[in-house]
Amino acid sequence: MPELPEVETIVRQLKKKICGKRIVKAEIYDTAVVDPKLKTVSSVKIVNVRRRAKYIVMELDDGHFIITHLGMTGHFHFRDRKQAPGDCEKYMVSKFLFSDGSYLTHNSIRKFGKMRLADLQQLQKISSKLGAEPLDEKFTLPYFNELLWKRLRANIKAVLMDQQAIAGVGNIYAQEALYHAGVSPLRKAGSLSAGERKSLYTELRRILLEAIRYRGTTVDNYSNLEGRGGFQDHLAVYQKERCAKDHPLQKIVVGGRGTTYCPKCQR
Repeated sequence: MPELPEVETIVRQLKKKICGKRIVKAEIYDTAVVDPKLKTVSSVKIVNVRRRAKYIVMELDDGHFIITHLGMTGHFHFRDRKQAPGDCEKYMVSKFLFSDGSYLTHNSIRKFGKMRLADLQQLQKISSKLGAEPLDEKFTLPYFNELLWKRLRANIKAVLMDQQAIAGVGNIYAQEALYHAGVSPLRKAGSLSAGERKSLYTELRRILLEAIRYRGTTVDNYSNLEGRGGFQDHLAVYQKERCAKDHPLQKIVVGGRGTTYCPKCQR
């Protein structure tokens, strides 16, 4: 499932390509994924595109928002009037036509994602259930320490992936952050020393920023508007057999999710 770096990459690309464009028509092809109310969207301008956790939020000039969660296999294609369609209509669940002749398609291979039309109150309700953004300036080390203090008996990997605690972090980046911080995914949050908490905080933010720089991680179906991500070439443990120090990795299940870690490097 696309995590913070993948969604942030797509948001930045969408912002460049569709901000300021006016939607003249929205076509819906699968109401199991796309809110039928989006059929009513017409003659509205997209004034901003932003991310909240793993959600893509398109702000319209009529006060409404198009909120998209990509699920495991969701993606977008943008075409201007001069470009050939190519395969951008494969797995298409919705299509937005703009006044300048360009268009945006929302595609979903396995149809686990969701796209809905919401007002400000509905958006705020969704946002209120989500935790802090790990790259926000308010996400400080003291804040992180307090967050762990409130979850002393919780598994540390589960805390990192808890969307009500930290927004946007999933299985890939939780594993990577724990490895680089030298912390075992089997540890309880309350067992971490001050030094380990600081290291984990630092590595989590560093890895997320680095993954954004490489436009995310493509290990299965993830693609952004410009192609594949590149961070898969820099992963240390996720879907690996040996760590960066050539130690054999161990595969376990933590919180119902497959987890790879190095028993020698992570304590």
